[in-house]
Amino acid sequence: MDANKDRFPLLRKILKTIGLPAEAVDDIVERILDWLSTKDAPTAGFTALPFKLRDDFLSPAEASFYQVLRAAVGDRGSVFAKVNLADLFFVSTGDHRQNRALANRVDRKHVDYLVCDLKTVRPLVALELDDQSHNRADRKTRDELVAGVFSAAGLPLLRVPVKTGYAPLEIQSLLNPYLKSVAPTVAGAAAPGTPMPAPIVVGSASVSDTASATSPLCPKCGGVMLLRTAKTGANAGGKFWGCPNFPRCRTMLPIKK
Repeated sequence: MDANKDRFPLLRKILKTIGLPAEAVDDIVERILDWLSTKDAPTAGFTALPFKLRDDFLSPAEASFYQVLRAAVGDRGSVFAKVNLADLFFVSTGDHRQNRALANRVDRKHVDYLVCDLKTVRPLVALELDDQSHNRADRKTRDELVAGVFSAAGLPLLRVPVKTGYAPLEIQSLLNPYLKSVAPTVAGAAAPGTPMPAPIVVGSASVSDTASATSPLCPKCGGVMLLRTAKTGANAGGKFWGCPNFPRCRTMLPIKK
């Protein structure tokens, strides 16, 4: 991004004047440049797309810590690197514009490592490897935002300073509280290892998918829950409340009799 720091100086000045942080300004400029590059150089003009595999997917420090992290996690979970925040979280305010505005703030941001349940691939804990770049003012602003997102969503985020070497037992001790069986924190949410519910077929004549004045709010994201009917599985024909944001939010509540 450094090569584009001097692009669109007037636009940058206007955006800063209205109160946008430097990181947000950089993101907007990057989007404009991406759009212009796509517009000016359509892929149809190439007989072979000019893409090459990068050699720096993980820096040496990141790759080294990844191996230590895998050893510390062992068979208690799966480790993923550079996970986009948009693949982890969604916004639910009840207002589409606010949703989009908040989603844009985390767009193009990622977390260094994500540890998930081995069977369900449910996220358990995330880790950030902090080098000296995190001391910069713009990175501190970014880190505060990311930490706030993780906190709001209830997903633990651990920060690990970059060192010349790591003791696997030290990292294992850091992770132990998060790699045990995790009880559901939301009413109606399934615990790790619980079989997934039968698929919900929306729009089928045999499936009720409606909201009413008596519909409860989703305890996780606040959406007005929909009355649904399981089509297959052990609970086929049974009714339940399902979150309207499915599959991003899989919260279900039983029908109170």
